[in-house]
Amino acid sequence: MSNIGICEYVIGVIHDKDIWYYVGRYDANGMKLKPNEQYSSFLVDAKRYNDEDILREELESLPKTLTYKILELQRCPKCTKEFTEHPALSREDNETEICPECGVKEAIQAYINS
Repeated sequence: MSNIGICEYVIGVIHDKDIWYYVGRYDANGMKLKPNEQYSSFLVDAKRYNDEDILREELESLPKTLTYKILELQRCPKCTKEFTEHPALSREDNETEICPECGVKEAIQAYINS
């Protein structure tokens, strides 16, 4: 299966104990966004980076008044969902990293089967 593991990077912004995602300065039509529109609470809206050098350049240009974090965007091999949380280790082979949600499902299934 393709696109498994770390696919891209996104910029997370610590906002009142939550993580918001940097969307960028411009919308899809090239119109400049207002500062409060440059961040979203939804991962799907996040601006994605394939190149860490470009990401770091953009990060340097952002206001220093906010706390930023580079997040690795991964894709779960079981459900194909994108996630940024710490991965779980699959109980099937003890090697494959899966999303936390699938990790919980595997744990519950193991409990039910025992």
